[in-house]
Amino acid sequence: MSIRLYGWPRSTASRVHWALEELGVKYEYVTLDRKKGENRTPEYLAINPTGKVPGLVDGAQAYFESTAIVLHLGETYGAERALWPKADAVAARAEALCWTVWSTTELHAYMMQWLYHGLDTPVSYAPADRSKATADYNHSQYLRNLDALEARLAGRDHILGAAFSLVDVLAASVLLSGVGLGGSVEGRKNIAAWLDRCRARPAFARIGGAG
Repeated sequence: MSIRLYGWPRSTASRVHWALEELGVKYEYVTLDRKKGENRTPEYLAINPTGKVPGLVDGAQAYFESTAIVLHLGETYGAERALWPKADAVAARAEALCWTVWSTTELHAYMMQWLYHGLDTPVSYAPADRSKATADYNHSQYLRNLDALEARLAGRDHILGAAFSLVDVLAASVLLSGVGLGGSVEGRKNIAAWLDRCRARPAFARIGGAG
């Protein structure tokens, strides 16, 4: 089967790009030009109906949303490469599914709203458009999620245990992009050490960062 990943720089396509590099499968990266409207063509909208990235085609099947794509890659290619639990490892597979979805629905969502409303970053709203109530709430929820990850990493090198997996790709991509924008992991030492380990991955260097 042939794999094509559609993306553009500094986007959540970098999560999928990192996962593909870790897997070592053959793929083609297609850079879309938003200024030319390449993300709004009928052909691309058939892959990702929202006109956003990433989009991925594996054989004849299209996928969109970075979490869904990484789950597909893990389930399809990850187990044989020791980057995803095997189908009969029920408990580990359940943890992989839960932590992968959590990375974007909880960690990423609250982190971004905190960056938008609570800090001065390249993506923050203008001061007049920020909401202190929104900032305070999302910061509290971001801290709650950091605490959950900090506890999870106590005594573990990676989210599922001793070995790196595609589960780490999603959560690390979220936090590394946030740190790159001016956020932080708020002094959580386990998370900081884990991010250093993830950042040191050769596959991460090959994609040029978290986006």
